[in-house]
Amino acid sequence: MTTAGARTVIGGRRPSGDMEDRVDRASTAAAPFRGAYVLAVFAALNFFHYATRNVVLPMYADLRASFALTNADLGLLTTAFMAAHAVAAIPAGWLADHVDRLKVVAIGASVWCAGAFGVAAAGGRGDLLAARAVAGLGTGALVPVANALLCDAFPAGAKARTLSIFNLGLFAGGAAGFAIGAVCGYPLGPLLVAGPPAVLAALAARIRVPRRRTARVAPPTWRQFAADCAGTLRVPALRWLMAGAVCVAFAAGGYLAWFVDFVARTKGFSVASGTLFFGGCALTGGLLGVWSGGAIGDWIARRRRGGRLTAFAAGLALAVPFALASIYTDRGWAFYAVAWGLMYFISWYHGPLAAAVDDLVPPARAATAQAALIASMHLVGTAPSAWIVGLAADAVGLRSALLVPTAALAIAAACGAIGARRAAR
Repeated sequence: MTTAGARTVIGGRRPSGDMEDRVDRASTAAAPFRGAYVLAVFAALNFFHYATRNVVLPMYADLRASFALTNADLGLLTTAFMAAHAVAAIPAGWLADHVDRLKVVAIGASVWCAGAFGVAAAGGRGDLLAARAVAGLGTGALVPVANALLCDAFPAGAKARTLSIFNLGLFAGGAAGFAIGAVCGYPLGPLLVAGPPAVLAALAARIRVPRRRTARVAPPTWRQFAADCAGTLRVPALRWLMAGAVCVAFAAGGYLAWFVDFVARTKGFSVASGTLFFGGCALTGGLLGVWSGGAIGDWIARRRRGGRLTAFAAGLALAVPFALASIYTDRGWAFYAVAWGLMYFISWYHGPLAAAVDDLVPPARAATAQAALIASMHLVGTAPSAWIVGLAADAVGLRSALLVPTAALAIAAACGAIGARRAAR
């Protein structure tokens, strides 16, 4: 029989006595699963999630020519994707707390593949937006489920580092999406990222991991769904963390959607060289930042409560001056340095964020809490950011418009600091 506090971990001791009864039967019936393989499959899925999200961003010139889109229309391509992603996240995460979570991931990946193919086949603006929304709907099933599964499966002291590795897909996949979009253009770029997620989902469905949380949960009902969602919001530190996460998602979404266009229009880069520079920053500063944030978050958490929230806030606070310098520094070595610094520090939050959520909620609500976080981040933060920055750029110019996500970054740091103080009590 399972109990609420039980977890099956990779790298821990083999359970004995009544601890053995707490391990999911699916995991005890098979050979112990390999942690590196499990993490690699989910990191690869995350890689293609971000490649799918970003592949259209360097295609703005092609899309303007093909569909006569304005800056606001181009921003809506990200808004449609992220709004659908956010809407899917909460029900997908909640279902993963109650049913076979690997099936949830597999169905989501199939939907997002269909959407990616639809982007390539779009016949007009409406088709393009609808297909982006379908792709986002499918990707919404991945992150909350994977976050909860990995936190459940790996030792508690390594949660942030484990999730840092999972989130390396954000920067590696995001950079790959930019590169594929820039080199291949429209419609070939979206086609190239559409197929691999289906193959990876088939691999994920065969992984020998516990298919449900090891905590006992009730059968799924709408009443329980509402109660679980409300329960996750009763934790004060979690509310502050979610507010900070929404603000940083807005900031990151605004920068991401407009970075290549910004450097091409204001700093003398071509689209190709801007994409290459962005990819270099992501694959060095971004990846190092993700790992640093996770490692620092785990290190602080071993010494004080709320340590992962402290790491979250610190990275964002340090990113603000680099963001301002990136906007106003002309092209040259100083710009390269501050842009790299922005990518490094803004990436810190990816490691400690999901682990901090897992620290704050009981195991039976873990995927629901992760889904609530992802949904709020992307529905309120990421989804409108590209469109709002696009509207501001049409009104006051892109350089001034980028001050909007920079302000959101500062607010996120403040929210994280308040949340860390609440968690430490």
